[in-house]
Amino acid sequence: MSGPGTTGAAAPEDALAHGADGAGAGARRGGAGRSLGGRAGWILADQAVSSLANAGLSIVVARTVSPTEYGAFALAFSVYTFAVAISQASSGQVVMIRYATATGELRTRVAAAAGGTSVVIGLLSALVMVLASLPLGVPLRDVLLATGVLLPALMLQDTWRTVFVSRGTPRHAFTNDLLWTVLQAVLIAGLLVAGAERAVWYVLAWGLAALVAAVWGARQAGAVPDLRASRRFLVDHRDVAGPSVANAAAILGATQVAFVLMAAVASVETVGAIRAAQTLLGPLNIVGFALSSFAVPEIVRHDLSRRSHVLVALVLSGVMVVVDLVWGGILLLLPRAAGEALLGETWTGAREALPGLVVFTACIGATVGATAVMRALARTTYAFWTSAMLGPLVVLLSVIGAWRYGEAGAAWGLAAAAALVVPPAWWLLLRAARLGRVPSEVSA
Repeated sequence: MSGPGTTGAAAPEDALAHGADGAGAGARRGGAGRSLGGRAGWILADQAVSSLANAGLSIVVARTVSPTEYGAFALAFSVYTFAVAISQASSGQVVMIRYATATGELRTRVAAAAGGTSVVIGLLSALVMVLASLPLGVPLRDVLLATGVLLPALMLQDTWRTVFVSRGTPRHAFTNDLLWTVLQAVLIAGLLVAGAERAVWYVLAWGLAALVAAVWGARQAGAVPDLRASRRFLVDHRDVAGPSVANAAAILGATQVAFVLMAAVASVETVGAIRAAQTLLGPLNIVGFALSSFAVPEIVRHDLSRRSHVLVALVLSGVMVVVDLVWGGILLLLPRAAGEALLGETWTGAREALPGLVVFTACIGATVGATAVMRALARTTYAFWTSAMLGPLVVLLSVIGAWRYGEAGAAWGLAAAAALVVPPAWWLLLRAARLGRVPSEVSA
């Protein structure tokens, strides 16, 4: 990957297809294009399996245990989501941004260091969870204890997925997630047959399946997690990891604060309506995560000009906006009977929130290309600035909207927040493209 000041006239499709002059160039471009398409397909399939497995787990637990037990499960899953985001920012993103072109022994050492870093983060998070759970009562204590004990395995499994994507072998990520999903389904089926009605058993089934997948992931990666290398890994890559961690914390933190304040100034039903509408928009998250996961290492692997970086960002965001609007339009045209079949009584509030949330999702999609390219250029501080602007706006505008107009106002507040961030996000992208990729001073 080039450093600052790189120039060139290659269009993004040419650069990403390894275009070349002379006989056979067209055939090579065709083969590379098919290879790109194959990797994109595997990433999309992997993201779909992972997301659907998590959704299926939540649905099974919700339909099987008591509301109190499900509340404990939901809290534990929220903690897991936050811990995964921090681990991904600290290790997975570094691998994709810095080592997508690594080969041989370096690639193995990087995988071992990233895996070790995720395990250390999992251990520290587990310690906090275990200590926090001790004074609590059943069922929350048991669920948090089970999640905490298995958190290192959950973190490691997620890191292996990112390692495989960064290597250009996302089919390994897919097969690893598929193994986790199948094992999880088998264990949960056994619990259902046994009539288990406590959330902790389902958490254990979920985490133990992840443990098996994490062990198999080490074999796939050809690397054993190196916990001793974690400190050096974090120190060497703090310029990438630091802003990435802050970015994840800003978005997740702002969202949680917004929901709490919405419930306070409006009602719990308002929050429920927003959550329900977001569930219907869930497939868009699969596409968005897959697109970003595919784009970052591919951009890193190819020597693009400043113009090509901007064009790639435009293409990525254009695809995402079109997908968002098409899916959102389908949902807005759903008959009332279909909506109630999906969400029951929650459909009424969710339908009120949908128009604003469709616009919100499309505006977020409009920044996907810009943030992906900024990350690929190792300009993670720029990506953080985008989130730092979005977070306070999300809290302020959504809460004001909920206070004045309920769920519809909250949704349009979110849409306004996302729309306001689109221009500065693209200004930052243009600046990042002009400066070029941040050179890494870390030795092999």
